[in-house]
Amino acid sequence: MNKLLRRQRFLSIPIGLLILTLLYWCVNTLAYQSLIIERHATGQNRLLDYVIELRNELKNYRILPYALADNATLLAFMEAPYEQNHTRQLLQRHLEDLTHVSKTRDWLILSKQGKLLLSSEQSPNFKLSDYFDDQYLANILQEQQGEPILVSGYNQTLSEAVHLVLAPVYTQKGLSGAVAVRINVSEIIERWSLSGDLVIMTDKNNLVFLANRLNNAFNLHWFEEAKDVEFLNFTRAKTYRYNDENYLLQNVILDDLKWQIHYFSGLKSIEKTAQNIAFSSLGICILIFVFWLYRRERSLKIASKLENEALIAKSAQLQRALIEKTHVGLLQLTCQGKISFVNPMGMRYFGNQIHLEGQSLHDLLPTRAENSAALSFIEQLSHQQIDENHFLEQEVILQKDNGETFPALLSISSLEWSASQGYLVTLINISKRKLAELRLKEVNSRLEERVLERTLALEKAQKELLRTEKLAAIGQMSTAIAHELNQPLTGIRTLAFTAELLLKREQTEQAIKTLNDLESLVNRMQDLTSELKVLAYRRPEQLSPTSLLDCLNKAIKSLGDTTEDIKWHHQLDNDIFVMAEPTRLERILANLISNTLQACAERNIAPSISMQTTTHAGSIQLSYSDNGGGIEKDKLPHLFEPFYTTKPIGKGLGLGLAISANLAKDMNGTLSATLSDNAQLTFQLTLLKA
Repeated sequence: MNKLLRRQRFLSIPIGLLILTLLYWCVNTLAYQSLIIERHATGQNRLLDYVIELRNELKNYRILPYALADNATLLAFMEAPYEQNHTRQLLQRHLEDLTHVSKTRDWLILSKQGKLLLSSEQSPNFKLSDYFDDQYLANILQEQQGEPILVSGYNQTLSEAVHLVLAPVYTQKGLSGAVAVRINVSEIIERWSLSGDLVIMTDKNNLVFLANRLNNAFNLHWFEEAKDVEFLNFTRAKTYRYNDENYLLQNVILDDLKWQIHYFSGLKSIEKTAQNIAFSSLGICILIFVFWLYRRERSLKIASKLENEALIAKSAQLQRALIEKTHVGLLQLTCQGKISFVNPMGMRYFGNQIHLEGQSLHDLLPTRAENSAALSFIEQLSHQQIDENHFLEQEVILQKDNGETFPALLSISSLEWSASQGYLVTLINISKRKLAELRLKEVNSRLEERVLERTLALEKAQKELLRTEKLAAIGQMSTAIAHELNQPLTGIRTLAFTAELLLKREQTEQAIKTLNDLESLVNRMQDLTSELKVLAYRRPEQLSPTSLLDCLNKAIKSLGDTTEDIKWHHQLDNDIFVMAEPTRLERILANLISNTLQACAERNIAPSISMQTTTHAGSIQLSYSDNGGGIEKDKLPHLFEPFYTTKPIGKGLGLGLAISANLAKDMNGTLSATLSDNAQLTFQLTLLKA
């Protein structure tokens, strides 16, 4: 249960933090959405107030041009604008007076073609052509039809807008021109900026011509940088980021003027308010959560305490049962080394009549060489000179109440109980083990003597067996050699006697023929001794690339006419080279072919030999098989032993395959044999690839 409580306590903290994080995010989001929706509604009302104020202001400006439109001096000037200098001067002064009285920027007289005829010249750097095209103004006058109209012009170079209120001027000839008043709309923006609002005005081309405090922040494409947002009540709006601060962007269009009023509401205060609300809610929730944790932790501690008390009681009960029923002697010592508790097995070790409590452990150890280390440790223990991490484990001799002694394994280690320091002593009677060790030593001693005797006997038998095997091998070899040599020697004696008689009879031709037969018998004996010498061949000092096909042809040639009837099945090419000594490789192939010829001759069949090569990593394997009689499976392991032959005595010494195997080994190769299911014998000659 403690593990479960700890696990629940461990999991509750991150879960609580996760819940608080989600709560903060939800409260912050809801508060922000609520505040921004309210700000959006406030902005709509503020925009409506701006529109009403702007229209009232422009309404006052619309009637200004008509104060001059019916003036007699103006009408006379419009009849011939370039011929009446006196009238021009009077009208010039009149325009200047009207400019000062009306608190406008300029009063202008335009022709019906949109050209400037006369100006109050209150703005010396102002040029009408920098803002308006003549044809554009002419078209406006033609479409005006007697009504006042407000037009705006924008100079991208100067980043400045000009607003004119036009009133048509009619004479007897009809439309002659217009009176234009250059008004100052920026005063409205300046009044709005006093309240802290951020407002800009754009024309029908989205060009900013009026702005307060943000004029330098807008380019021709500023409106495209605004981002669309949607509130929780599904209201859509736009936001604009300027100077690392977000603004809520709201606008309204003046249809008749094609102007737009853009109102910017700062969201920084809303974000801060939403965070404050979220932090306040989070603080309240944290207090509730901390109180809940406190109550829960208190409940867990109470439950854990009760469980621990139950476990301690159960553990004490189990410990008492364990101590009483254990087959090991247990003693409890005080920090001064006095015995304070002995379990039943400990009492049984020393005798049930003895009273051990209060005694020193030193009294139970007689003064003997085996106990010197233990007595020294106990002496230091009584003076409290032993580190609590130090312990003793040693074989000692203990004394019973009747004076008898017994060997035991003594262990002393530090122990804490009930806020007290003490020591736990463990005793194990090892009398039986010591007796068993003594008996085991005696048995081992006797066993070693018997093993030594048996080893000497085996070595003697092995030497005798080796001597017997050597004698048997020598006898077998002697018998075979004697038979192989006696037969040609007998023939030599007979042929020599015959040659002597033929020479005495002067039968020279018969004598020469007999001597030739005698020479063949001598050659046979020479071949026999050569085979015996091959067993003692020295390894070649250096191997060279050798053609397998060339060696095969030379081996066939060395066997003479006996190979004429062989049916060959092989695909050996001249490009197959192995690392070998040519004469040794020829001898191996010749021995294999000779065995085939002898086996087929015994069966009176035509010999057939199959050979094929297989290339491996770094080596080439030649597989050799024939149509001979094969061999029994139990004789296969002895096939390459010297003087082992399946032929009758007189037909061979059994040295051919043994010599061939040694020759292959001398060339860092191997010669082996396998049997197929039908007892067909196949030889594998493996040599290094050249």
